[in-house]
Amino acid sequence: MRKILSRIGLGLLLLVIASIVLCFYFNQFTYAYTLLVVLLFIFGGMGQLYKLKNDEYMYARGNQQQRSEYEEYTR
Repeated sequence: MRKILSRIGLGLLLLVIASIVLCFYFNQFTYAYTLLVVLLFIFGGMGQLYKLKNDEYMYARGNQQQRSEYEEYTR
């Protein structure tokens, strides 16, 4: 399922980039700049998701380390 969704996402990303190029070619600058803003929001959202996953991993790793130190001390 994840592989299919990543292919769909990549296809949509390529479609947006191609439509930006076509909008500039046909002198539709308003649409092209709007699509650039949409692309900026997409990359910003992806960055926030990766940051959230990293924070979650670091939190779990830190708690696991503290817990194991406590368990070692109380043995």
